[in-house]
Amino acid sequence: MIIPKIDMHVHAQFPGGPQRLRGGTWPTPAEVREAYDSLGIEKGVEMSRLAPERMHDPITSRDARALVESYPETLGWWFCALDPRMANNSPRDDLSYYLDFFKERGARGVGELQANLYIDDPRMMNLFYHCQKCDLPVTIHFGRLGEGCGVADDLGLPRLERVLQEFPDLKILAHAMTFWSEIGADVTEENRNGYPTGRIEREGRVSELLRRYPNLYCDLSAKSGLNALTRDAEFAYGFLEEFYGQILFATDISSPKTIHGTAKRLTDFLDDAYQTGNLSHKAYQHICRENALQLLEP
Repeated sequence: MIIPKIDMHVHAQFPGGPQRLRGGTWPTPAEVREAYDSLGIEKGVEMSRLAPERMHDPITSRDARALVESYPETLGWWFCALDPRMANNSPRDDLSYYLDFFKERGARGVGELQANLYIDDPRMMNLFYHCQKCDLPVTIHFGRLGEGCGVADDLGLPRLERVLQEFPDLKILAHAMTFWSEIGADVTEENRNGYPTGRIEREGRVSELLRRYPNLYCDLSAKSGLNALTRDAEFAYGFLEEFYGQILFATDISSPKTIHGTAKRLTDFLDDAYQTGNLSHKAYQHICRENALQLLEP
Protein backbone atom coordinates (compact mmCIF):
# COMPACT_ATOMS: atom_id res chain seq x y z
CA MET A 1 0.00 0.00 0.00
CA ILE A 2 1.35 3.41 -1.01
CA ILE A 3 1.55 5.69 2.01
CA PRO A 4 0.17 9.27 1.83
CA LYS A 5 3.31 11.37 2.18
CA ILE A 6 4.15 14.49 4.15
CA ASP A 7 6.29 16.95 2.19
CA MET A 8 8.78 18.53 4.59
CA HIS A 9 9.85 21.26 2.15
CA VAL A 10 7.69 23.24 -0.26
CA HIS A 11 7.62 26.87 -1.44
CA ALA A 12 4.13 28.04 -2.33
CA GLN A 13 3.35 31.72 -2.64
CA PHE A 14 0.37 33.95 -3.25
CA PRO A 15 0.15 34.92 -6.94
CA GLY A 16 1.22 38.33 -8.15
CA GLY A 17 4.91 38.55 -7.29
CA PRO A 18 7.77 39.27 -9.71
CA GLN A 19 9.28 36.57 -11.87
CA ARG A 20 12.85 35.39 -11.50
CA LEU A 21 15.31 37.06 -13.85
CA ARG A 22 15.53 33.75 -15.73
CA GLY A 23 11.74 33.44 -15.74
CA GLY A 24 9.21 31.61 -13.62
CA THR A 25 7.59 32.22 -10.26
CA TRP A 26 6.86 30.36 -7.06
CA PRO A 27 3.99 27.88 -7.48
CA THR A 28 0.57 28.89 -6.20
CA PRO A 29 -1.17 26.78 -3.54
CA ALA A 30 -3.58 25.54 -6.23
CA GLU A 31 -0.64 24.31 -8.33
CA VAL A 32 0.89 22.62 -5.30
CA ARG A 33 -2.43 20.91 -4.48
CA GLU A 34 -2.68 19.61 -8.03
CA ALA A 35 0.86 18.26 -7.76
CA TYR A 36 0.19 16.65 -4.40
CA ASP A 37 -2.89 14.88 -5.74
CA SER A 38 -0.86 13.43 -8.61
CA LEU A 39 2.06 12.42 -6.38
CA GLY A 40 0.16 10.96 -3.44
CA ILE A 41 1.15 13.69 -0.98
CA GLU A 42 -1.26 14.63 1.79
CA LYS A 43 0.15 17.97 2.94
CA GLY A 44 3.34 19.98 2.97
CA VAL A 45 5.43 22.20 5.21
CA GLU A 46 5.60 25.74 3.87
CA MET A 47 9.16 27.08 3.93
CA SER A 48 10.00 30.75 4.34
CA ARG A 49 12.88 32.28 2.38
CA LEU A 50 14.37 35.54 3.56
CA ALA A 51 18.10 35.68 2.67
CA PRO A 52 18.78 38.12 -0.18
CA GLU A 53 21.16 35.77 -2.01
CA ARG A 54 19.52 34.62 -5.26
CA MET A 55 16.14 35.86 -4.02
CA HIS A 56 13.52 37.25 -6.37
CA ASP A 57 10.42 37.29 -4.12
CA PRO A 58 10.94 36.63 -0.40
CA ILE A 59 8.51 34.38 1.43
CA THR A 60 8.20 35.98 4.84
CA SER A 61 7.01 34.40 8.05
CA ARG A 62 3.74 36.29 7.69
CA ASP A 63 3.35 34.94 4.15
CA ALA A 64 3.99 31.39 5.33
CA ARG A 65 1.53 31.66 8.19
CA ALA A 66 -1.14 33.22 5.98
CA LEU A 67 -0.70 30.51 3.33
CA VAL A 68 -1.18 27.74 5.90
CA GLU A 69 -4.24 29.45 7.35
CA SER A 70 -5.70 30.04 3.88
CA TYR A 71 -4.94 26.61 2.40
CA PRO A 72 -4.92 24.14 5.31
CA GLU A 73 -5.92 21.25 3.07
CA THR A 74 -2.60 21.62 1.22
CA LEU A 75 -0.18 23.32 3.63
CA GLY A 76 -0.36 21.87 7.10
CA TRP A 77 2.56 23.59 8.84
CA TRP A 78 5.04 26.43 8.37
CA PHE A 79 8.63 27.30 9.21
CA CYS A 80 9.51 30.89 10.04
CA ALA A 81 12.06 33.11 8.31
CA LEU A 82 15.07 34.12 10.36
CA ASP A 83 18.45 35.29 9.13
CA PRO A 84 21.47 35.43 11.48
CA ARG A 85 22.14 38.97 10.24
CA MET A 86 18.78 40.25 11.46
CA ALA A 87 18.40 42.74 14.28
CA ASN A 88 21.91 44.17 14.73
CA ASN A 89 23.93 41.68 12.63
CA SER A 90 25.62 40.64 15.85
CA PRO A 91 26.38 37.28 17.49
CA ARG A 92 25.00 38.75 20.70
CA ASP A 93 21.48 39.45 19.44
CA ASP A 94 18.61 37.85 21.36
CA LEU A 95 17.04 35.96 18.46
CA SER A 96 14.77 34.08 20.87
CA TYR A 97 12.71 37.25 20.89
CA TYR A 98 11.71 36.61 17.26
CA LEU A 99 11.57 32.84 17.53
CA ASP A 100 9.21 32.94 20.49
CA PHE A 101 7.00 35.39 18.61
CA PHE A 102 6.67 33.09 15.60
CA LYS A 103 6.40 29.91 17.66
CA GLU A 104 3.47 31.35 19.61
CA ARG A 105 1.77 31.94 16.26
CA GLY A 106 2.26 28.41 15.01
CA ALA A 107 5.74 28.10 13.50
CA ARG A 108 7.07 24.54 13.78
CA GLY A 109 10.63 25.29 12.73
CA VAL A 110 13.06 27.71 11.10
CA GLY A 111 13.90 27.70 7.44
CA GLU A 112 14.80 27.46 4.79
CA LEU A 113 18.06 28.95 6.08
CA GLN A 114 20.12 30.11 3.09
CA ALA A 115 22.41 32.86 4.39
CA ASN A 116 25.71 32.63 2.51
CA LEU A 117 27.88 32.45 5.64
CA TYR A 118 29.97 29.66 7.10
CA ILE A 119 27.81 27.44 9.25
CA ASP A 120 30.02 28.13 12.28
CA ASP A 121 30.15 31.91 11.75
CA PRO A 122 29.51 33.45 15.20
CA ARG A 123 26.21 34.89 13.99
CA MET A 124 25.12 31.49 12.76
CA MET A 125 26.14 29.87 16.03
CA ASN A 126 24.06 32.45 17.84
CA LEU A 127 21.05 31.57 15.70
CA PHE A 128 21.52 27.87 16.40
CA TYR A 129 21.82 28.55 20.11
CA HIS A 130 18.44 30.28 20.08
CA CYS A 131 16.83 27.64 17.84
CA GLN A 132 17.90 25.00 20.35
CA LYS A 133 16.72 27.14 23.25
CA CYS A 134 13.29 27.57 21.64
CA ASP A 135 13.12 23.90 20.58
CA LEU A 136 12.68 24.65 16.88
CA PRO A 137 14.30 22.50 14.16
CA VAL A 138 16.07 24.28 11.34
CA THR A 139 16.16 23.38 7.63
CA ILE A 140 19.50 24.31 6.05
CA HIS A 141 20.34 24.76 2.38
CA PHE A 142 24.05 24.02 1.97
CA GLY A 143 26.05 25.93 -0.62
CA ARG A 144 29.51 27.41 -1.09
CA LEU A 145 30.78 30.73 0.21
CA GLY A 146 30.57 33.46 -2.39
CA GLU A 147 28.65 31.32 -4.89
CA GLY A 148 25.00 32.28 -4.70
CA CYS A 149 22.89 31.17 -1.77
CA GLY A 150 23.41 28.58 0.92
CA VAL A 151 25.16 28.01 4.22
CA ALA A 152 28.82 27.14 3.64
CA ASP A 153 31.08 24.38 4.90
CA ASP A 154 34.37 22.84 3.83
CA LEU A 155 34.92 19.53 2.06
CA GLY A 156 34.09 16.78 4.54
CA LEU A 157 31.57 18.93 6.47
CA PRO A 158 33.81 19.61 9.50
CA ARG A 159 31.96 22.78 10.42
CA LEU A 160 28.60 21.01 10.39
CA GLU A 161 30.05 18.46 12.79
CA ARG A 162 31.13 21.25 15.11
CA VAL A 163 27.56 22.60 15.15
CA LEU A 164 26.10 19.14 15.80
CA GLN A 165 28.46 18.72 18.74
CA GLU A 166 27.82 22.18 20.12
CA PHE A 167 24.04 21.90 19.95
CA PRO A 168 23.07 18.25 20.58
CA ASP A 169 19.41 19.11 21.16
CA LEU A 170 19.04 21.09 17.93
CA LYS A 171 17.48 19.13 15.08
CA ILE A 172 19.20 20.07 11.81
CA LEU A 173 17.45 19.17 8.55
CA ALA A 174 20.16 19.27 5.88
CA HIS A 175 19.81 19.41 2.12
CA ALA A 176 21.22 20.74 -1.17
CA MET A 177 24.26 19.95 -3.22
CA THR A 178 27.27 20.46 -0.94
CA PHE A 179 25.54 18.30 1.66
CA TRP A 180 24.25 15.47 -0.54
CA SER A 181 27.44 15.23 -2.62
CA GLU A 182 29.06 13.92 0.59
CA ILE A 183 27.01 10.70 0.44
CA GLY A 184 30.01 9.14 -1.31
CA ALA A 185 33.70 9.30 -0.41
CA ASP A 186 34.47 10.21 -4.03
CA VAL A 187 33.37 13.83 -3.60
CA THR A 188 35.96 16.44 -4.57
CA GLU A 189 36.31 20.17 -4.27
CA GLU A 190 35.45 20.40 -7.97
CA ASN A 191 32.19 18.41 -7.92
CA ARG A 192 30.85 19.01 -4.42
CA ASN A 193 28.60 21.87 -5.54
CA GLY A 194 27.09 19.77 -8.31
CA TYR A 195 25.72 16.30 -8.89
CA PRO A 196 28.42 13.60 -8.68
CA THR A 197 27.64 10.51 -10.71
CA GLY A 198 28.56 6.85 -10.72
CA ARG A 199 28.52 4.00 -8.23
CA ILE A 200 29.37 4.74 -4.62
CA GLU A 201 32.24 2.44 -3.77
CA ARG A 202 32.73 3.82 -0.27
CA GLU A 203 30.32 5.73 1.95
CA GLY A 204 30.97 9.39 2.62
CA ARG A 205 30.62 11.81 5.50
CA VAL A 206 26.82 11.90 5.46
CA SER A 207 26.63 8.31 6.74
CA GLU A 208 29.34 8.93 9.32
CA LEU A 209 27.59 12.00 10.69
CA LEU A 210 24.17 10.32 10.80
CA ARG A 211 25.61 7.51 12.93
CA ARG A 212 27.33 9.87 15.35
CA TYR A 213 24.66 12.55 15.70
CA PRO A 214 20.99 11.63 16.14
CA ASN A 215 20.09 15.33 15.84
CA LEU A 216 21.02 15.31 12.12
CA TYR A 217 18.26 14.67 9.59
CA CYS A 218 18.39 14.44 5.79
CA ASP A 219 15.94 16.33 3.60
CA LEU A 220 15.58 14.36 0.34
CA SER A 221 14.29 17.26 -1.72
CA ALA A 222 15.42 18.72 -5.03
CA LYS A 223 17.78 17.33 -7.62
CA SER A 224 20.54 16.99 -5.02
CA GLY A 225 18.61 14.48 -2.90
CA LEU A 226 17.28 12.66 -5.94
CA ASN A 227 20.77 12.39 -7.45
CA ALA A 228 22.19 11.05 -4.18
CA LEU A 229 19.72 8.15 -4.30
CA THR A 230 19.51 7.38 -8.00
CA ARG A 231 23.23 7.51 -8.87
CA ASP A 232 23.59 4.11 -7.14
CA ALA A 233 20.25 2.55 -6.25
CA GLU A 234 21.77 -0.46 -4.47
CA PHE A 235 23.76 1.80 -2.16
CA ALA A 236 20.69 3.97 -1.65
CA TYR A 237 18.54 1.04 -0.50
CA GLY A 238 21.02 0.22 2.25
CA PHE A 239 21.40 3.88 3.18
CA LEU A 240 17.63 4.37 3.48
CA GLU A 241 17.21 1.19 5.48
CA GLU A 242 19.97 2.01 7.95
CA PHE A 243 19.05 5.66 8.54
CA TYR A 244 15.28 5.61 8.02
CA GLY A 245 14.71 7.34 11.36
CA GLN A 246 16.66 10.42 10.20
CA ILE A 247 15.48 10.77 6.60
CA LEU A 248 12.59 12.97 5.48
CA PHE A 249 10.58 12.90 2.27
CA ALA A 250 10.56 16.39 0.75
CA THR A 251 10.13 17.90 -2.69
CA ASP A 252 11.39 21.52 -2.63
CA ILE A 253 8.74 22.34 -5.22
CA SER A 254 9.71 25.92 -6.02
CA SER A 255 8.20 26.44 -9.46
CA PRO A 256 5.52 24.71 -11.53
CA LYS A 257 8.16 23.03 -13.71
CA THR A 258 9.73 21.16 -10.76
CA ILE A 259 6.47 19.36 -9.98
CA HIS A 260 6.70 16.70 -12.67
CA GLY A 261 10.49 16.55 -12.71
CA THR A 262 12.45 15.85 -9.56
CA ALA A 263 9.42 15.62 -7.28
CA LYS A 264 7.80 12.88 -9.36
CA ARG A 265 11.05 10.97 -9.81
CA LEU A 266 11.76 10.97 -6.08
CA THR A 267 8.23 9.80 -5.29
CA ASP A 268 8.47 7.05 -7.90
CA PHE A 269 11.88 5.92 -6.59
CA LEU A 270 10.65 5.49 -3.02
CA ASP A 271 7.37 3.86 -4.02
CA ASP A 272 9.16 1.46 -6.34
CA ALA A 273 11.78 0.59 -3.72
CA TYR A 274 9.01 -0.36 -1.32
CA GLN A 275 6.88 -2.26 -3.84
CA THR A 276 9.86 -4.30 -5.09
CA GLY A 277 10.97 -5.25 -1.58
CA ASN A 278 14.13 -3.14 -1.60
CA LEU A 279 12.78 -0.98 1.23
CA SER A 280 10.97 -2.33 4.26
CA HIS A 281 7.51 -1.13 5.22
CA LYS A 282 8.89 0.35 8.44
CA ALA A 283 11.57 2.36 6.66
CA TYR A 284 9.17 3.48 3.93
CA GLN A 285 6.59 4.61 6.45
CA HIS A 286 9.06 6.55 8.55
CA ILE A 287 10.73 8.28 5.60
CA CYS A 288 7.50 9.21 3.85
CA ARG A 289 5.41 10.20 6.85
CA GLU A 290 6.22 9.23 10.44
CA ASN A 291 9.49 11.13 10.87
CA ALA A 292 7.82 14.32 9.67
CA LEU A 293 4.90 13.94 12.05
CA GLN A 294 7.24 13.28 14.96
CA LEU A 295 8.97 16.59 14.24
CA LEU A 296 5.82 18.57 13.49
CA GLU A 297 3.41 17.08 16.05
CA PRO A 298 5.62 15.95 18.97
